[in-house]
Amino acid sequence: MRSHVASPYSDGMLRPLLTFALFLLFAPAVWAGQLALILTDNNAPYLEFASSLQNNLKSGWKLAYTDKTLRSTESHPVDLIITVGSTALRSTLAGNPKTPILATLLPEHSYQSILAEARTPPPVSAIYLDQPPARLTRLIRLLLPDVRRVGIMVGEQSRQQLPAFRSVLAQQKLQLVSEQVDSEAQILPALEGLLANSEVLLALPDSLVYSRTSIRPVLMTALRYRRPVIGFSSAIAKAGALVALYSTPAQIGRQAGALLSTHGARLPPPRGPAEYSLNINKSVAEAFGLRLPEESELFQKLLTSGTEE
Repeated sequence: MRSHVASPYSDGMLRPLLTFALFLLFAPAVWAGQLALILTDNNAPYLEFASSLQNNLKSGWKLAYTDKTLRSTESHPVDLIITVGSTALRSTLAGNPKTPILATLLPEHSYQSILAEARTPPPVSAIYLDQPPARLTRLIRLLLPDVRRVGIMVGEQSRQQLPAFRSVLAQQKLQLVSEQVDSEAQILPALEGLLANSEVLLALPDSLVYSRTSIRPVLMTALRYRRPVIGFSSAIAKAGALVALYSTPAQIGRQAGALLSTHGARLPPPRGPAEYSLNINKSVAEAFGLRLPEESELFQKLLTSGTEE
């Protein structure tokens, strides 16, 4: 004989309880914790990032302290460390912390080389400064639809990016033409050969190829060959590149804040910048006889023209 035990809850009471249980099950996780922010120095870009991050911290995250070096995690325990710049990541890893680290405001090559030097690093992820190859390829297609050969000059820091660019460019039926240099003396001879065999120069961040002393001769040589340059900073656009695509420290600070809200200290894989800015040098465009859209129009087309894969 089956026994029946009366429920203390009526159907009317069970419905709201069930609704609340389902809310707890499917509600987004709310992350919270203490954060250490380690800056390379107090220069403007790092302070701009720090301010943006603080303004975009959500979900209970609190900034425990900001410093140039990591404090003892025993006396100053934190749940996550954010490093700003290459030097900050290197010095932080030298202290052998166990706390997860999010590295920001550094190129991918710096991140990879610093991580390779670390003995037993904790979980580490990054938001790179480098723009994804797919985004840069779409920009070239929008600006210069008739171009078929894209020139890239690389040094030791940027050469590992060539396979990714070759693959993405090929998907858009574009040919990669590349030259590698190992010293500043090789830059202009290599550049002349590169420009003779390509239709646009795509500049990638590399402290040898595009240094303070080399950038102006590179841009002047490209202008002489009538080859437009796609740059990676507003300074390069002002100096003579046709256009520059880059992410500001404030934009990466916002991305870091959003990442903490979504993932907390469970860091996702390293990634490039989600937000970006665009500068067109109109004088250079006129010199090349190009009628380009306004920056806002080009930016919108870039946003809607594809994914970053």
